[in-house]
Amino acid sequence: MSKLLRAAYRIAWKDVVGDWRRRATLSSMLFFAIAVLVVFQVAFDPDRLEATRLLPGLLWVTILFTSLMGLGRVFQAEEEDGALEGLLLSAVPRGVLFLGKWSGNLLLTLLVELALLPLTLVLFNVDVWGQLPAIVGILLLGTLGLTGLGVLLAAMTQTARSRETLLALLLLPLTAPLLIAGVQALAALLQPGGEVEPWLRLLVIFDLVYLALAPWAFGWLVTE
Repeated sequence: MSKLLRAAYRIAWKDVVGDWRRRATLSSMLFFAIAVLVVFQVAFDPDRLEATRLLPGLLWVTILFTSLMGLGRVFQAEEEDGALEGLLLSAVPRGVLFLGKWSGNLLLTLLVELALLPLTLVLFNVDVWGQLPAIVGILLLGTLGLTGLGVLLAAMTQTARSRETLLALLLLPLTAPLLIAGVQALAALLQPGGEVEPWLRLLVIFDLVYLALAPWAFGWLVTE
C-alpha cells in the first residue's frame, strides 16, 4: 500500500512541480478567475446585501469555469512529451494513476480557490470573514467531487479533436447536482438560521459516489 501511495504522490508532485516551472495551468486559471470576477463585479455592481446573496453562485460559477481550464490540461504534459502511452504501460495500477493525476489537479484548483476567495470578498465588499473557515470547508467538499469527475472525463476526451468543448459538454450536466448542493450550502451558511447540514450531507454523498466510481471507470477507459 505504501508503494502505491508513493507512486500516486510522485505523479501528483510531477504535475504540480512541472506546472510551477512552466507557469502554465496555475497562472492561466488564476488570471481567468480574476477576469471572471471583475466582469461580474462591473456587470452587477451590487451593494453589500445583494453581493452577499449573489456570492455563492458567483463563487461556484467562477470555480467551475476555472477548473475546466485546468482539467483540459491534466494530460497535456504527457501528450506533448509522448509519455502518456509509457505511463499507461508502466506497472502502476490504473487506480493509482488516477489518484496521482487527480491529486495534482486538486491541489492546483485549491491553490486558485485560496487566492480567489479573499479577492472575491474584497472586490464585492462582503463582510463574511468570520465564516471563512466554513466557506473553505464547503468549497473543499465541492472541489473534491468536481475534480474527481473532471479528471475522469478529461481522460475520456483526451483523444477527441474538440476535447475542451466535449469536456465542458460532459462535465456541466454531470456536476450540476453537486454544484447546486454547493451553492445551497453556501447560501444557507450566509443566511441567518439557514440549514447547512442537509446540503453538506448531499455534498459528501456526491463526493463518495464520484470518487468511488472514478478510479474503476478510469482504468476501464484507458484500457479500452
